[in-house]
Amino acid sequence: MSGLGARTFSTLIYFEACGRLLSFSEAARELYVTTGAVSQQIRKLEEQLGIKLFERRPSGIRLTAKGSELLTVTRQSIDAIRLTVDRLQTSTNDSAVRLTSTPSFVFKWLIPMLKEFNLSHPDIKIETYAEAALLNLSTASFDLAIDYSAGEYQNFDATLLVEEILLPVISPEYMKGANWQDPNIWDSVSLLHDAMPWPDSPRDAEWRYWLDQSGLPDAPSQQGHYFNRSDMAIAAADAGLGVALARGSLVKEELANGRLIAPLPAMPSCCNYYLITHKGKAVSRNVSELKDWLLSKA
Repeated sequence: MSGLGARTFSTLIYFEACGRLLSFSEAARELYVTTGAVSQQIRKLEEQLGIKLFERRPSGIRLTAKGSELLTVTRQSIDAIRLTVDRLQTSTNDSAVRLTSTPSFVFKWLIPMLKEFNLSHPDIKIETYAEAALLNLSTASFDLAIDYSAGEYQNFDATLLVEEILLPVISPEYMKGANWQDPNIWDSVSLLHDAMPWPDSPRDAEWRYWLDQSGLPDAPSQQGHYFNRSDMAIAAADAGLGVALARGSLVKEELANGRLIAPLPAMPSCCNYYLITHKGKAVSRNVSELKDWLLSKA
């Protein structure tokens, strides 16, 4: 039996996720690695410790008695580390709120809001991060996040912020005079896609959803141009490149000033924007004030 080493401690992160979720595949999804990688790490940990931690069965995995005992102390240790780090970070920079979201939402919805918040709360500093088209909440460092999803989170508390709609938008000059009620029009239009609306989605997911909900299951949804951000697809529609499927919260300004028009009705989206906080973590006064203010303005 090997002694405890640095590699053993790093592998305990995999063990904790597997023991908590009782699924190698769910743990892999949470940790953003493959199921095979998780299985290999658990096998190495069992070899290093000389202990069988899981019973592998056709129906899934189960903790052994020793595995359950180790999971208890592992979770206690991880929770203690997280609480200590949170306390140290809070005491170092008590006034700052770390806010993260996707670039599209930050640019099109959040930034216009923050000026008003700053005027009414000048003592609260907000550090805003928008680094990727999709949020990885498991690895991101944040006090408050705004995510576009179906609202299902295992390790986070989610509060509905924006009940989203999807609507086709075009430049007033794009296919001017076209009959948008004609179901055959979809054979000739150029669709503008957000190719990464949510994790693991098909590239045409939002357009396929809107067409199906609009009673157009036979209309093609894969043609056109693809972008990895919603605001880029909206900008392409503004430039006359085609028809974008916009989220209502991201296109209010363009519709109000006439740069874009909506030739067809909006449909409720399958996803919405949610305010996300860490489950079980105390929320500071500043985070609570920002969260409550955003909810009042949505």
